Amino acid sequence: MSIPVTTDDLAARLEEYGSACFLVTVGADGGGSNSAKVVHVPVVWDGEVLRCTPGAGTLRNLGNLTEGGPVTLVFPGPTPDVHSMLLDGTGRDAGNEVAEIEVTGGVLHRPAPAAPGDSAHC
Repeated sequence: MSIPVTTDDLAARLEEYGSACFLVTVGADGGGSNSAKVVHVPVVWDGEVLRCTPGAGTLRNLGNLTEGGPVTLVFPGPTPDVHSMLLDGTGRDAGNEVAEIEVTGGVLHRPAPAAPGDSAHC
């Protein structure tokens, strides 16, 4: 079972989950295929956008897209039996090695089963 997360909930959820997450971007490379980039970053919520300093490869993915690109942020649950928080949004290279992410939606996603084939705990 997934539980919606809105931007109104985000400040409280970040207190619960912390600021460290995995940021996933996809950018078009010169060969016409897409290459995914996953980085571990701390984020800061200012009430409008999330900001982080992800590194050159991620900024390159976002910089190749004139109107920003799709991103997903993954916040693992604080313990294995707690939902993970997944946030979707649009990321942009804001300059000065900073990425800005406009959150467009999110969910708390059920914890993973203990082992493949086990039942998930909702």
